[in-house]
Amino acid sequence: MAWKTPRNLGRQTGLLARLWRTELDNRLRPLGLSQARWILLMHLNDNADGMSQLDLATRAGVSAATLVRQIDQLEEADLVKRCPHPEDRRANLVHLTELGRARFQQVDAIAAELRQEVLGDFDPGQVNAMIDFTTQLIGRFEALSASAEKGVS
Repeated sequence: MAWKTPRNLGRQTGLLARLWRTELDNRLRPLGLSQARWILLMHLNDNADGMSQLDLATRAGVSAATLVRQIDQLEEADLVKRCPHPEDRRANLVHLTELGRARFQQVDAIAAELRQEVLGDFDPGQVNAMIDFTTQLIGRFEALSASAEKGVS
């Protein structure tokens, strides 16, 4: 079977990501949050013992400077708190507060509602195949990036 138009894959993927993020941002705005902040809350929710700012930035795919601004704003809203790292005095661990956990649950429900609205009437096999395919693509890009960092072509 031939590809439809593989040269458009990047454009379609980028457009889909932008549309998804924009719609989620619109739904989260009344809570004073965004998709980018939800991602941080999600990683922190998954790591009850807290995360270093560096680890959180890496997992969220943002720069350290961007993360600091986001954490500052989340801390002002009492959704996260910074605590000294018990093993590294140069680092902080970031934790969700109780309010942060409650807000994460709220935001996660909004995201789930969006997923249901967008994907609900698709065949689950199609959705799972797309997830598997994009996971494989991500793996290939990560391998390319790792090879480039090592100077391998």
